Amino acid sequence: MRKLVANGRTVEEAVISGLVRLGVSRSEATIRVLQEPVRGFLGLIGSRDAQVEVSVVDAPENVARDFLSKTLRLMGVEGWVHSSRQDGDDKVILMDVECRDENFSTVIGRHGVTLDALQYLTAVVVNRETEGFIKVYLDAGGYRQRRAEGLQRMAERAAKKAIRTGRSVSLDVMSAADRRIVHLFLQEDPGVSTVSEGAEPHRKVVVVPVGGSEKSMGTGGGPQS
Repeated sequence: MRKLVANGRTVEEAVISGLVRLGVSRSEATIRVLQEPVRGFLGLIGSRDAQVEVSVVDAPENVARDFLSKTLRLMGVEGWVHSSRQDGDDKVILMDVECRDENFSTVIGRHGVTLDALQYLTAVVVNRETEGFIKVYLDAGGYRQRRAEGLQRMAERAAKKAIRTGRSVSLDVMSAADRRIVHLFLQEDPGVSTVSEGAEPHRKVVVVPVGGSEKSMGTGGGPQS
């Protein structure tokens, strides 16, 4: 929320001053009169200007964009942040970072760790000033899609190996978001089930052949964390 106190000879004059300084229209702002004007003796002695508080709650996507833009600058990244609401769902903000090729590694980090951290922090800032819960989805240069496709190829290879050998196959340590991609991708494969094992931050997915000697390791069913 942005707010300021403005003065004027009249309440209206004070309101207009506050709106101009915030750069918003009257319909976007909340006005609170702090002090009514008082006319003094001969219009001079004891006179007192009107004083109002003008506040505006920025749209969540604007809050997200401003915070992320400032954070990128502090990281030494010259980038452009785009934000919008997801079609048909005003509880989801879609964000994308554009920057020079040499800066993408800084924004994304190893296996998307930095990107996930930026997404989490942006969501915290947005929800601090918003009623209800808004989910933030952050991407940079199409990384999320490429990562998902890579995880699906890895999961497919692991499933084929588990079926061929009749033994469970453990994948690399992954974030909860990456594990969910693997669980969902293999959910429809009748030859295997999946289970997450280990404690964070070393949790990983194990692909278990259905009917194999180690079937008891997997629970099957829907995706797990």
